[in-house]
Amino acid sequence: MLTIRHICPSTTRLCLCQNIKLFPKTVYYASTSSVPIIDENKKQESRPEYPLLDTKFNQYQIAYRYRHSLELLRGYLVYRLFSINLLVNNQDKIARLGRRILGEKLFQKILKLTAFGHFVGGESPQEIIPVIEKLQKYNVRPILDYSVESDDTNSSASSDADRLLDHNTAKFIECIKTSHDICGANNLIAVKVTALIHPSVLKKLNTVLKSLGDRLILPPLFELINQDKSNEEIITSFQQSIHSYFQKDQETSSNVVLTPNDLMDIYKLLIRLNKIAQACVEYKISIMVDAEQTYFQTAINYLATELQRYYNKYNVPFIYGTYQCYLKETLDCLKHDLAFAEKYNYIFAAKLVRGAYMEQERRLAQEHGYDDPINPDFDTTSQMYHTCLDEVLKSTVKRSPNQIRIMVASHNEDTIRYGIQKMKDYDIRRGSSIISFASLHGMSDYVAFALANSGYKTYKYLPYGPIEALVPYLFRRAQENRSIFLKADKDRRFHLKALKDRMINSKN
Repeated sequence: MLTIRHICPSTTRLCLCQNIKLFPKTVYYASTSSVPIIDENKKQESRPEYPLLDTKFNQYQIAYRYRHSLELLRGYLVYRLFSINLLVNNQDKIARLGRRILGEKLFQKILKLTAFGHFVGGESPQEIIPVIEKLQKYNVRPILDYSVESDDTNSSASSDADRLLDHNTAKFIECIKTSHDICGANNLIAVKVTALIHPSVLKKLNTVLKSLGDRLILPPLFELINQDKSNEEIITSFQQSIHSYFQKDQETSSNVVLTPNDLMDIYKLLIRLNKIAQACVEYKISIMVDAEQTYFQTAINYLATELQRYYNKYNVPFIYGTYQCYLKETLDCLKHDLAFAEKYNYIFAAKLVRGAYMEQERRLAQEHGYDDPINPDFDTTSQMYHTCLDEVLKSTVKRSPNQIRIMVASHNEDTIRYGIQKMKDYDIRRGSSIISFASLHGMSDYVAFALANSGYKTYKYLPYGPIEALVPYLFRRAQENRSIFLKADKDRRFHLKALKDRMINSKN
């Protein structure tokens, strides 16, 4: 039997990226507070001076210093192309035609020079090192994202599939080590659960969990995994908990039955997740468990919560969950998880996103005749986002502020401004670990780099991996963000403006 021991974390040290005074002659933000507060995440009597933040986010000169001139031109062209609906709507057909005419190698080379090069860090850890160093130079922290996932719920388990899942596990651990080696401790990486289990089994687990009225009847998964118990004992305990609940409450019983093979696959998933979490403890790197489609998400959220219950008890938030604010059920789910974290006394750590599967979710709801799980419009989703942020911040008062971490992962300027205002309302200092901001690599640089320049803790999601594995990521990014790209006049305009400035300055 494979036995995994829990590694107790030692005292952590904060990874400080290189600090650069970018505008020595600018006006700096001056503190008006003279009352010392002990909490390190709150305002201090002696606070660092930061450059003023333009909350209209027009400081394009700050945004693109890490980009070469040719990269600025590429960014402008990519944004122009992605704003053409005809191209985005037919990208699969165009890709197939391109591969057939150009051949796979030439097609991939063109992709690397365009969209892949703009939105992706590279194919290997070695390729992303220069990108990371550029981001860190301007106080932007990378969230390494080895972008592998699966949505093939019709695939069946096999030894080859198991080898691929174990390979993905090793790649995530390699990602943790890379983040530690390049950025130091206390950084973040992203993990997708669908890269660690057969999607069909995860979908069945999701259905079973949704039918449970009370998940507290289930055993604490990662306490079981880290005990001296055989895999048969762990599987039996999990299975008996589910069966005993269904025997008590027949009305909510699921039509889906987890077979012995399914339970073994779930056990293997727990082993893989535990290996990744223990690597986090060893290298003092946190993981963000990404949200995925609704037919997976209940299971993913359950696993993330169970990981937090076991690994977030040692003053370090090793595990972050993700909440998709375009879903109608998100606020209720968030409130439940906040209460659960308070009850079991662990750090609640989460990333708030709008969501990345809207078109697919709405199409499936229409095809299968169930209620659309997505909020009716953009404004409703924005309100949900802000309400969720409010709910989390209330817990900083109810509990110790050090027991809460929230990442505002958004490209929406109004949401960013809302987060900044909430920091003032709750007297949270800039650079605090309570609230951070994040965006995707290649998008909204004029927001991210302005925030980082003014002292806010800022991250960039930096995907990397084999180009063939990342093509679905790029295509989905184009489809789900078409409304952003259509309105991305600011991004296009600033890319072009920064390029013109470079050309003018080079002549002088």
